[in-house]
Amino acid sequence: MAKIRAIAIERQYCSGGREIAKLTAEKLGFEFYDKELMMLTAEKMGVEPEIIEKYEETLQNPFLSISFKGSSDRKKNMSETIFEVQADIITKLARKAPCVIVGRCADYILRNNVPTLSVFVYAPPETRVAHAMECHGIPYDDVAATLRKMDKKRAEYYKLNTRKEWDSKIGYDLCLNSSRLGLDGAAVMIANYVSSTF
Repeated sequence: MAKIRAIAIERQYCSGGREIAKLTAEKLGFEFYDKELMMLTAEKMGVEPEIIEKYEETLQNPFLSISFKGSSDRKKNMSETIFEVQADIITKLARKAPCVIVGRCADYILRNNVPTLSVFVYAPPETRVAHAMECHGIPYDDVAATLRKMDKKRAEYYKLNTRKEWDSKIGYDLCLNSSRLGLDGAAVMIANYVSSTF
C-alpha cells in the first residue's frame, strides 16, 4: 500500500466538505489548501486575486473571456490558463509536503504524480439547506436554486477538465455522507485511513 501524501476532496455545495478537509489536515498535521491556491495562482499570474476567484471552478465562454497566447500559439481563455497554472502549483505543493486540497480537480491533477486519496463529500438536501442558511446567510427562498447552480458549476468544470462525472461515486476512493458521520466523524475516518498507510 502506497503512503498517501495528498487528500483531494471534492464536495457538494454546503455539504461541509471544506470544514471536513480542514479538520482532516489538522488531525494529520498536513498542509491545507483552499483559498490559498487562489492567492498563489494570482501571484504567479500577476493578477488580482479577485480575477482568479471570478474564473476558478467555473466555465467561461471563450469568446467572452480574457485570452492568453499559449506556447502552441492557440489562444487560451482565462479558465484554461488558470487551470494549468493551478495544476502546476498543486503538483509542486503535494510533492513538497503532505497536504489536503479542496476542489479544483486535484484528484485528477495528482493521479499520476503523488499517491492521493480522492474523497467526495455529500449530504441530503435538508442538511445542505440548513448549512446554506446558517453558514452562508442564503435566504430560504433562494437556497434550492443556489445549491443546484453551484453543484452544476462544479460538475461542468470537473467534466471539462477531467472528462469524468463529478458526482459519480465510482470515481472516488471514498464517498462520505457528512450528515450521517458528522464533520468531525468524517475527518476522523479519513485521517485514520491515511494514517494506516504511513
